[in-house]
Amino acid sequence: MLASYTTKRNSQMDAAAAELESHMFDCSGDGASCENETNFTDYAKQSNELGHTRMSGTGGGDVQQMLAEHTIISEAFLSAATCSWFEKDKALLASLLSSLKSLWAQPQWQACLKHLCCHGDFRRAMLKIVKLFEKELKNHRVETDILHKPDQISYSTLISLVSLIVPPLLKLIRFVHALWTNEAVFRFPEELIEARKLKNVDQILRFKGEMLEFLDVSLEELEENDLAQWLQLMRESGYNLLGLCATIKGAFSELLDISSINDAIMENIRSMEFRHVAKLIDLVIIPFIKHCPHNLWEEWMLKLLLPLFDYCGDMLHYSWFTLLNNGRADVPHYFGYLCGSEETVNKMENYLLLDLTRKVSKLLGALASQELNHDVCHAALHSVLDKCTPSTSLVGYILLNGCFESLSMDVFGWWVDGEAAIDSVPFCHALVQVAVDSNNEKLRRFVKDDMLRAIVHRLCDDLPCAVQKTIRKLSPLMNLTKCRKASKDLFILCQEIYEVYIQCQDLEGEDQDNDSTAHRFEDWFTNQKKDLCVKASSAIPDEFPAALWNWEFEEEFRRYLPTYLDVLHEVDAMDDCLEGNCLDSTKIFENLSLEFRSRHAISSCTDHLVWMISNLLQRKMPAAYSEQRSDQISKCICKLITSKPYIKRSDGWNNAMKRLEENFEINLHTRLSAEDAVDIFYISILRLWEPQFHPLIREGQKDVLVKIARQFAFAKERENYEPLEPDSLDFLDHLQLYASFYIYRKKKESGYFMAREQVKLHEEFDRFLDSGKLDSDICKLSCLQDDFIEKFADKQIAKSQFVQLDKKLVILSLEQRAQLLDTQRQKNAYAECLRNILTDQKLQDGLQRLISELEVQGFFDVDNNSIDWEKGCFLPLVDKFEGLVFKGHSFPQYLVIQGIMDYRKMSQQSDSNLKDSFEQAVNWRQDLTRIWMATRYYEGLYYDVLRKPLKKIFMQNTEASKL
Repeated sequence: MLASYTTKRNSQMDAAAAELESHMFDCSGDGASCENETNFTDYAKQSNELGHTRMSGTGGGDVQQMLAEHTIISEAFLSAATCSWFEKDKALLASLLSSLKSLWAQPQWQACLKHLCCHGDFRRAMLKIVKLFEKELKNHRVETDILHKPDQISYSTLISLVSLIVPPLLKLIRFVHALWTNEAVFRFPEELIEARKLKNVDQILRFKGEMLEFLDVSLEELEENDLAQWLQLMRESGYNLLGLCATIKGAFSELLDISSINDAIMENIRSMEFRHVAKLIDLVIIPFIKHCPHNLWEEWMLKLLLPLFDYCGDMLHYSWFTLLNNGRADVPHYFGYLCGSEETVNKMENYLLLDLTRKVSKLLGALASQELNHDVCHAALHSVLDKCTPSTSLVGYILLNGCFESLSMDVFGWWVDGEAAIDSVPFCHALVQVAVDSNNEKLRRFVKDDMLRAIVHRLCDDLPCAVQKTIRKLSPLMNLTKCRKASKDLFILCQEIYEVYIQCQDLEGEDQDNDSTAHRFEDWFTNQKKDLCVKASSAIPDEFPAALWNWEFEEEFRRYLPTYLDVLHEVDAMDDCLEGNCLDSTKIFENLSLEFRSRHAISSCTDHLVWMISNLLQRKMPAAYSEQRSDQISKCICKLITSKPYIKRSDGWNNAMKRLEENFEINLHTRLSAEDAVDIFYISILRLWEPQFHPLIREGQKDVLVKIARQFAFAKERENYEPLEPDSLDFLDHLQLYASFYIYRKKKESGYFMAREQVKLHEEFDRFLDSGKLDSDICKLSCLQDDFIEKFADKQIAKSQFVQLDKKLVILSLEQRAQLLDTQRQKNAYAECLRNILTDQKLQDGLQRLISELEVQGFFDVDNNSIDWEKGCFLPLVDKFEGLVFKGHSFPQYLVIQGIMDYRKMSQQSDSNLKDSFEQAVNWRQDLTRIWMATRYYEGLYYDVLRKPLKKIFMQNTEASKL
């Protein structure tokens, strides 16, 4: 057997091994005695030495050589462990197993393992060893008060050997688990990849009537080359051996290491299929739960249970949802794991789902056992905002430390199965008590809104709901006696929840006794069933697709809606979403309001609502950035307009940026806004409104410039602004249609769609005004009548294509256009007044003397910051200039001062005549109307509905009404 794995160089070793092997098989058998036990011991020692010799000579990790070494050591150990003489040399057994452990610890072993598992000798040896320990531990556990039989290993010897086999076993289990990962196809031989599939599903199933069962394959029935069955047996026996190790006294502190256990069974748990997870729970997790000492809960429980319940919650949610609503469990088939006829596969899916649900419920029952929960009502249970430390209640510990971060009824299988329901009900009782004692709002809400509702659905036999339909569908796979008992248990649980959450509200201030309480509960329960039946038979809302209506989905949507809207409003209130790493879950958690945290029992950054808020913040960021950028630009321009000493056009672009850097913290995020602000300040404001600088001009029109700056800054916002609002894609797939209908109805009722049409029509109207076609009429009427706008709107707009435009919007545009045209008219009149100077020499002489006086007074010393421009010493001369040039026009003072500055500039142009100087001085007057659309920005009216839909349509305190 070994000769094929050797070379001439190792011929002496091979000869010794062959002789040893012959002795092994001569001594094998049940209870067979060995005639030459002493000689056999010598050969066993020789095989051990041979193994050590070969391991020391293994350099490159040759698969055949390592296989030979493993086979020699394994067979020697198995032969020695099954012969009656072994007690005479315990050290030999330990030495052989130590050699095996050392072999597995070699660096090259892990690389060779994928090839070794393809050899039948290796597989058979490992399975026999694991089965041996599994059997011995099981026997000693059952017969602890009986002396071991002659063919049994003594307890003390067995325990001393277990520590040597556990490390190789964990490595092998970890390797087997890795076969089911997505990357396995690139890492492992095709033979192993194919072995993941159960191609003979029909052969490993049997039916008792309609009851589906697996046919377990024993070691004796295992075929030589059946790698798939070996993987199943190796996994199950390995699990069972670990579970049995948990029963050994001191195992969790001396024998088992949480890091190694975690790597082996939790590292690739999300790649496991249903049957393996069920076996893992039943054979490993439950024994660990039952036997782990209380003082080690903190070290063990959360590391095992957090990833397990997280994955099981996802798997059970998906499969129960598809079974309840689509009629098929749709258990994930990893890599085509299930192969067989469609009918058999469907039945097997149902079986696998029920089996996993039962195992999870069995685990929940174990967690809620009295031995692990001496005081579930412990007064020291921490509040929702604190982390709970281990106490005398394991249920309280895991519930308040996030083991059920997204607790749902899918974990309990909606109590469809009686066996699962019976096992999980004790956990539910404990959950109710923990929710009350800890005042945990999340648990309280789950109990009242989810658990209580699900119980009524489960107990209402004639209700046309998914749970009842599924119970009837799966009845052949369930024990009817257990189903009836489960109904009684659930009825008691329902009454407990009623007394804790409903009765205390309904009977507040009233006398209570047991008879009245029971009577009230029965009345309440009857009314609940009636209400559900009414909902199930209610009419389908108008406009909703009748073929897609599901009253249970609609009910689920309405229950979730208040939470969703509350989350939206919390996100809307987070104004600092653009600062730093705003999508970091820790920062999001820290920025949540205390009221919001308390309302939704958010105790850490891992809460699913924090994840949801992170997604919503990403959607909010473009609108928030647009709004923040507009606000930054507006503030920067206002600072450039108002800061003293005043900034003028001659100061240059860089000086303006320097001023902003002195007043604001300019970083990479805000630099673009600051640069745009400087551009707008110079190009669109000073060029049009202040071609000549003077402090009194800036003082006189400062408010006007600030208003224009805001218009310029926020006008850009309207182009790509998309505010945060409800989106049906934020909901689970099966609720999206109901969310779409709700959002549409709310928008319709609030006038959102009308506002959208009005805003669109309003923009078209402004473009029409921008064409200037109505400017002459507006100017004529505005000069004659105070109420010209309303009369103009009634007369002109009613006959145009804008007849549907709200009159308030029409008036708003006409007012702004009229104001702009009036300003333009002022500027044109101003220019004409300056033009008149060109033909009046006497006026020119008088103005020249006036300019000289102003120069003497320091009026043109605009860079002198020590002058108090507000003293009024210049006013007589300014008034005199106004009387000479602008008599009868009543221009604002800053425009008169603008005239003084322009005339002085005109008179100083020595290289051209006065007429040419005039044209250069007043050419800016033609550009004013061009800013009409560039500064188009409105607030209030319909615009607020579109910009602030959450506040104007989906108010936070508005009750989610029926669809």
